[in-house]
Amino acid sequence: SRLRFATLFWRRAVMAFRALTSTSRCARTSAALATGRVASRGLPVALFARGVQPVCRAFSGHPDFAPQSHVEGTANNEIQGKLKKLVTENKVVLFMKGNPEAPQCGFSKTVAQILAAEDFLEYSYVDVLKYPEVREGIKTFSDWPTIPQLYVNGEFVGGCDIVLQMHREGELKDVLAKAS
Repeated sequence: SRLRFATLFWRRAVMAFRALTSTSRCARTSAALATGRVASRGLPVALFARGVQPVCRAFSGHPDFAPQSHVEGTANNEIQGKLKKLVTENKVVLFMKGNPEAPQCGFSKTVAQILAAEDFLEYSYVDVLKYPEVREGIKTFSDWPTIPQLYVNGEFVGGCDIVLQMHREGELKDVLAKAS
């Protein structure tokens, strides 16, 4: 009888923990805790105290689980300054994975091929796979989450999808002509 009670108690405790950490039942659990109707769900009342807010996702608010840069020892302002200098000093800059002759990503390959199709071969490129601080910094610099990124006359043009659309509509030729 004691063993059965202990087993039942722990099963309910595990159910309660899963209910607290599940994102799908988070709102219902919060409402049940706020109204004090936890016992009606078959969960042990002793596990909860009134006024305690449930944690919907375990450790989600802890700073260890927040997005962090994996690049050690780099000052964000320094990288942003170097990126600004790079895109303003060069007429056309492509931040890509790999290089135009050997791209390491299908999207980077597409943008390089589009520039070749536009007969625009005089551009600078940066292989972000070689420079992880640039890979992270360029996403912040442009507020654009993906790579490749194309800059013309210091202005962000777009990623692969935007460059492809501009090429199809004939707008890219005009933008690149301003850089010449």
